[in-house]
Amino acid sequence: MSKSQTPMFEWQIKDKIKETPDSYTYVFSPFSASDRFTFNIGEFVTIRALLKRPISSGGVEEAQVERAYSIASSPTRNDIELTIKDEKPFGYINPVIGKADGFAAYFFEQFKVGDKVSVKYTKAREPFLAKIATGAEKDIAYWSGSNGAECARCLLQYMEDRRDLNLKLVLFYSNPRLYSLENKKSVGVIYYNWLLDMARKLDNFKVVFTFTKDSETTLYSDHPRIYYRKGRFFKDEEGNAERTLQKFHGNVESTFNPICGSSGFINGIVKLKTGSIARGRGIMQDLMEIEGVKPEKIDKEQFYLDVSK
Repeated sequence: MSKSQTPMFEWQIKDKIKETPDSYTYVFSPFSASDRFTFNIGEFVTIRALLKRPISSGGVEEAQVERAYSIASSPTRNDIELTIKDEKPFGYINPVIGKADGFAAYFFEQFKVGDKVSVKYTKAREPFLAKIATGAEKDIAYWSGSNGAECARCLLQYMEDRRDLNLKLVLFYSNPRLYSLENKKSVGVIYYNWLLDMARKLDNFKVVFTFTKDSETTLYSDHPRIYYRKGRFFKDEEGNAERTLQKFHGNVESTFNPICGSSGFINGIVKLKTGSIARGRGIMQDLMEIEGVKPEKIDKEQFYLDVSK
């Protein structure tokens, strides 16, 4: 094998767990000892799957499709978990290329427990949670958009297994709504119930949920490590600047702030329908300008560029 080639591994689907109406956590088991590798919290893999997808002529194209996903389970565990969220509706055909370019909807339909997938892993030089993995940072405020909590799940499992009470985490988790619009009884927040259980279980973990588009649901917590709020972080109910980190964490100077989500969530950059780029405010600016956090106490993992709807 050439040194320039990325090694491929084979994983078998062991379980499929529904998280929300449009997302599942897949539990994988390395097929053999040679398919197991060591990784750190905050890293990702690329899975390759042979998928059948529609084309504009009405036919079906079968091709190998790749997608990268953050590892949602701790390196201290044998099984490996990836949470996959549907990114495009089933049957959607990209008008530019004349065929479907989505992944998740077809993977959900065509791959079942017992099937195998190919996996590429390239060890990151310094993943955005590297300072936690090395022990350099132990007081963590993790800021997550609606699809950025995978690495927080990995970190929580790591904390549970290591039992290091000096490692503390406050998860600030932003979602549009608690319940999906299609089914108001169906939770639309990835890992919601699991996070509630972990907050009750781990004394060194606190979760702060905020819902940016939910004006109807009334939420109340009777647990000291579970909090609910509405609207965007760093703004109070009246729309004034709020020191959210100070309010829910308290220790601003020593806290390490990894941020995970879209460009709009992290730094306020959104691509408009016209193709131009709009620059607003994101978590990074608010942490530095409102809370006074130093840049070296912030790291980020951005997955995509927000597109204005």
